[in-house]
Amino acid sequence: MMSKIAVFGATGLTGGLVVQQALARGHEVVALVRDPRRLTTKHPRLEVIGGSPIAASDVARCVRGADAVIHCLGIGGKGDGRPTTLVSESVQLVLDAMQRQGLTRIVCMSNVGAGGSGTWFANRVVIPLLLRWLVPIIEDKDRMESALRASPVEWISVRLPNIVEGPAKPVRVSADGRGIGLSISASSAAGFLLEQVSSSAYVHQAPSISN
Repeated sequence: MMSKIAVFGATGLTGGLVVQQALARGHEVVALVRDPRRLTTKHPRLEVIGGSPIAASDVARCVRGADAVIHCLGIGGKGDGRPTTLVSESVQLVLDAMQRQGLTRIVCMSNVGAGGSGTWFANRVVIPLLLRWLVPIIEDKDRMESALRASPVEWISVRLPNIVEGPAKPVRVSADGRGIGLSISASSAAGFLLEQVSSSAYVHQAPSISN
């Protein structure tokens, strides 16, 4: 079934592929981006809205009339190591707009490590000592997932390891982040996110995936 999908973070590596794959599958897409010139994909079923993902009016305009939301927003790269609320703040605004407008499905991009997922060694040793830049990102994804759990909508939070360029490959899924690999291709991640728009397999869950 074809849907109209609102996409946040469409100028990122994974978000851009979500847009492309959604259009290839026949969906309509509306994308909210700060600078529309950065979204180079052009298509008659793609509407690009210039605005901020943390401005309530812009968020409401993006989700209006959509059937589902895919939220791929991130701070970009490794960030600056300082605390951030960008993702959790944006998702809360999206949830508020969804409830006002009667939307029921949101799929969010999260990180392995959020919610304590992944291995004890990674969470207690590797990330704090060797990947300290990830700490504020994961803390914000924790806030995002708390907002999702408190919401009445159908949500799926997909926890991802290191995202790399490359073609789509088979995906491994774990409920707690254990037993998965260290990376996933952006094409694989985008495909999995898009599948959750119409699947009930992981509703109200936070699966971790990798290649």
